[in-house]
Amino acid sequence: MAHTKESVVRESMNSPKQIDTSIIFNIPRSKQQFDVNKHRYKCSCCGKGFFTQKNNFQKSNSPLFQSNDGYLPWCKECSDKYYFLLCAAYMGNQEHAIGHFCQQADWVYEENPLIAAKEVESGHRDRTRLSHYAAKKNLNVGGRKTYIDTLKHNYEIQEKNIITSKEQVKTSELSITASAVDRWGIGFTEMDYKNLDEHYRMLKKNNPNADNNQEIFIKSLCNLNMLMIRALQSGDAKEYSNLVEQYSKTFKQAGLRTVEEKDSSNDETFCMTLGFISDYTPEEFYQNKALYEDFDHLGEYVERHITRPMINLETGSNIRDKEYFVPEVDEYEEE
Repeated sequence: MAHTKESVVRESMNSPKQIDTSIIFNIPRSKQQFDVNKHRYKCSCCGKGFFTQKNNFQKSNSPLFQSNDGYLPWCKECSDKYYFLLCAAYMGNQEHAIGHFCQQADWVYEENPLIAAKEVESGHRDRTRLSHYAAKKNLNVGGRKTYIDTLKHNYEIQEKNIITSKEQVKTSELSITASAVDRWGIGFTEMDYKNLDEHYRMLKKNNPNADNNQEIFIKSLCNLNMLMIRALQSGDAKEYSNLVEQYSKTFKQAGLRTVEEKDSSNDETFCMTLGFISDYTPEEFYQNKALYEDFDHLGEYVERHITRPMINLETGSNIRDKEYFVPEVDEYEEE
């Protein structure tokens, strides 16, 4: 099966990097060294002197070289020599060699100019592919000019890619885990998985004692939250409002909490616990005796068997049951 130039370049860019550690990076100094009386510019690598920068030095849009009119400090000849060393170090992979150089020169590194440089190279044996790439590096790259622009572009594309399998997570440089794919399934973007996991951790932290039924609701809430984020990003106010309403209903139905559950009953005295109960269910709430009449006589039971003994325990009093108690007998009382 014939391979197109596009597929060859793409495969070479994405192939694992292999390094020949025996390659020594050494560029000899030029015999024609910089002379202050003859030259205005000096190559930072070989030391050769030049009267003009144009045609002798490559340019970059990096802010690191802006005060040098955008010119790199090393000459084109040294760039080519360094490129050959990089090709040898990367086991002949020209795409990896150019990619390495692009990082150092802060050049945009993308597929289209690499393909264009490969096409030009075939008809110009006197020039390196790097020099061709320098002329084509801004071709069909959407206005991107530096290596940082390439990183941003690739990051945005990666975030929008749909995950189609757990193996894709294992073999690619994604910031999500295989367990996240197991929990949520496939078909989401990397950012979707991040949003799902973040909301899941928040709900689980605030509801550590959630049972299996609540776990189902928690996952539903995470999906609703992700859809709410999408609605916000697209500016669909109506859809966002509907999702917020659905989220609220689901949250209440699940019986979850918005703050972390903390059981501090073991650290509190009985009187403090009664005080908290009083704060959340004021006694005034039960003033309507007709509505809240003690039909089962539970209040009487609590008063007799709980409240009275606790008062005796807390205060040291000796209050007795009004109906069932053994009366005190005076030992001197005559029978």
